[in-house]
Amino acid sequence: MTELSRRERKKLETREKLFSSAMQLFCRQGFQETSIEQITQHADLGKGTFYNYFPSKESVVLEFSRRSYDNILASRSKGRFFSVRGRLQELLADWADFLIQYKELAWVALRNREGSEFETSLRYGLQAIITLGQREGEVSCEFDPIFLAETLEGMVIQHFLSWFVSGEGDLHKEMNDVISVLLDGLSERRKQA
Repeated sequence: MTELSRRERKKLETREKLFSSAMQLFCRQGFQETSIEQITQHADLGKGTFYNYFPSKESVVLEFSRRSYDNILASRSKGRFFSVRGRLQELLADWADFLIQYKELAWVALRNREGSEFETSLRYGLQAIITLGQREGEVSCEFDPIFLAETLEGMVIQHFLSWFVSGEGDLHKEMNDVISVLLDGLSERRKQA
């Protein structure tokens, strides 16, 4: 690994300072109520400096969401042997916890996810679990794991959006219900078998 030059370290420190200041203000006073000028003042930097590191406030939230998702994956139990259902439940429970804790920021991230790393990160986690399930014979190989992951991701995001707008319901239960629909299907015959 090559050592960073002083200039590169300074750039990383400045980016981190802006990120940290933005997140502190977003959590304290809300995303909409926080201006870029407030972020740069809090970081003790010039207003124009912000745009050298982030194109918008939304990009800070997307970075936060990506880091949070990476932390969710890193903190998940390694070496535990769950069924596909158990693995999906664990991942989506952690994701629901994040959505509930950072409701406004999650809303901003989901509205601005197109083309970002956030857009694909949940899908890749779901795809990995589904692919493993297909290898282990727990999930039908009839469908491409990418298709199944995209389908599950779409269902999960739709339930979060409905929960956010209505302010009602149990997001954790809805995540488990979505998993049941995907893994068990809708057929009554499957329940009886």
